[in-house]
Amino acid sequence: MLTDIEITSPGFETYDVHPVHFPDLLAQRPVILFGKWRGPMTGAFELHGKTGRGDFTTTLDVAGVQPEESNRALRYLWARARISELSDYGFGTPSADRIKEITSLGLKYNLLTQYTSFIAVREKVTNKTGAAEDVQQPLPLPVGVSDLAVASEPELVWLLAAVLLIGTIMIVRWRFGRMAGGWTR
Repeated sequence: MLTDIEITSPGFETYDVHPVHFPDLLAQRPVILFGKWRGPMTGAFELHGKTGRGDFTTTLDVAGVQPEESNRALRYLWARARISELSDYGFGTPSADRIKEITSLGLKYNLLTQYTSFIAVREKVTNKTGAAEDVQQPLPLPVGVSDLAVASEPELVWLLAAVLLIGTIMIVRWRFGRMAGGWTR
């Protein structure tokens, strides 16, 4: 367990680091840090915190690390984390600056946000009259959902028939038993 976590980057400049405040580090629960840097990476990351045994510090040298093109997805993960942080915190209606930053990130990184959307525009007009037609489109049930959820399947009809049959048999037996004098209340 590690509490009061602080991460510094002596030797190079970092910015837009998220989250700003780190939760406590527990076993099997990583703390994930997203951020950007300017200039050459000539330093290290230093992680400081407190354990049950006292102060803890570790260093990760990044001077020899070269960014790889195969890690391009990390910039989108950073943008998603930043949008999430901007969207999740604050009370009431977000400020105009916050909305502007969320919108800008969504457009720059091609991400869907509450202020941006993606619209497909088809160049060729196929419906010249503009009249729409409703179409009944059957959809598959989600995985693990029984056909009984639809309430119009044969299994439900058979279940109702079985319940009615058992009820009818019980009523007939009860009446014949009373007429024969066998059952009493």
